[in-house]
Amino acid sequence: MEDLVICLEPLVIEANRSWADCPRDLLSLILSRLFRGDRCNFKLVCKSWNLICSVPPSLPPAIDSLVFDSPCLMIPQRRSCSWKVFHSLCNDFYDLDFPELVGAKIVYSKHGWLLMYKRKYTLFFFNPFTKEKIEIHPIDVPFELASSICFTSPPTSSDCIVCGIESMNNFVAFRFIKVGDKRWRVRLFDNNEYFCMSNCPMVFLNGVCYCSDYKFKNIITYDFIKDEYDLIQSEEFKDGEEAKDNKPPTPRGIGVDLNESRPPTTFKSYMVEVDGDIWAVFITRNNRRVRVQKMDMSKGHWIELKSLEDKCLYIGTGGSFAETCSVGGMTNKIYFDKFHGNSGVMYSLTTGMYYSVGESFVSKEAYELSEVDYGVWVKPTLQTV
Repeated sequence: MEDLVICLEPLVIEANRSWADCPRDLLSLILSRLFRGDRCNFKLVCKSWNLICSVPPSLPPAIDSLVFDSPCLMIPQRRSCSWKVFHSLCNDFYDLDFPELVGAKIVYSKHGWLLMYKRKYTLFFFNPFTKEKIEIHPIDVPFELASSICFTSPPTSSDCIVCGIESMNNFVAFRFIKVGDKRWRVRLFDNNEYFCMSNCPMVFLNGVCYCSDYKFKNIITYDFIKDEYDLIQSEEFKDGEEAKDNKPPTPRGIGVDLNESRPPTTFKSYMVEVDGDIWAVFITRNNRRVRVQKMDMSKGHWIELKSLEDKCLYIGTGGSFAETCSVGGMTNKIYFDKFHGNSGVMYSLTTGMYYSVGESFVSKEAYELSEVDYGVWVKPTLQTV
């Protein structure tokens, strides 16, 4: 019996040890796996734990970390080679220097790459995480004439096409080039309808570029495979039903499923490809209402979405994309380029409210929020040629 008591003594001592005595290496390992809100709680446990996280991380996540490929908002600093990078999952900022991008502007982002514009005729791709640069043959007209631009696939792939669109008076021009080619191709089409471009980039899906006007009343498309242009005119729906005359939409019509007979004026609109579908995000002028709709390809009209299911959206004028959520609490959220202080802001489609990360800010309105200039969402990738 005495031997048994002696053997149990180390276990009793171990059980009575204070959490404050945890090894620093172990605490640092735990801290490296926590997000910003959890780190704030972590340092409140005791003085020794607080000392571990007294200096917030200022470096980007390690390549082999679980959060490396989480979406980031890249924010250029004017007249400087320094960029602010906001990590959405960690709710942290860090700085990166890109001297090669001084004087360049972001025009589009997708697949982890930035499409940059420098001077009148120069376009190039840039991966901010590998610093790889891919040149594009100079465009044959001043780039400012292009109302919108996108690219179809990662520039490291053999089928990547850069496409720009001009909408002027009674014609529409599509200019496009395959990465690696030495000549831009141009296709001109008559357009008898006045078409004012929206603030969002085009969306490429199944060989077709989709571009909306600023009210999403009309959408123009260009099919690269068939070399065909189309103008799709919308039919307005009210209260989830067809207009009062009960006439069905024309085969090419795009209707809008509305919940109100007099919907609020749309201030901003964005298109995004989600699992083979085209979604649209509409924001009213006072930022009080955010709506999400999906294009029904078979019936040719917009359908109201009440839930994003397991998705979250990252929305911006430089490109938008959807992510399947792997972290609890992120589903059914829309991330904009807005901030409350230094905290990122998301919009919950479930509650119709804006939240800062950590929920220090909760509101139906966005009046107290700041919005960055020229920021663009990027999903990090290490793809190289």
